[in-house]
Amino acid sequence: MLIIQTGNCEKCKKAFGQIDTVQSTNVECKKCKKKFIVCMSCKEKGCECKGKLLNVFDTHPDWMW
Repeated sequence: MLIIQTGNCEKCKKAFGQIDTVQSTNVECKKCKKKFIVCMSCKEKGCECKGKLLNVFDTHPDWMW
């Protein structure tokens, strides 16, 4: 079950919208393993360590099918 994320992005402080889910906004850096709750824009920018931010859909693509 998809759950709508509430609150704001930890990086840019933008409010989450109706299409932002907990599953897509909870991310972990592939490189340094830090965890964040971020909007899609900040996710695409990546981590300050230059690592890629991954959500559950990135790490388990087979879960959606």
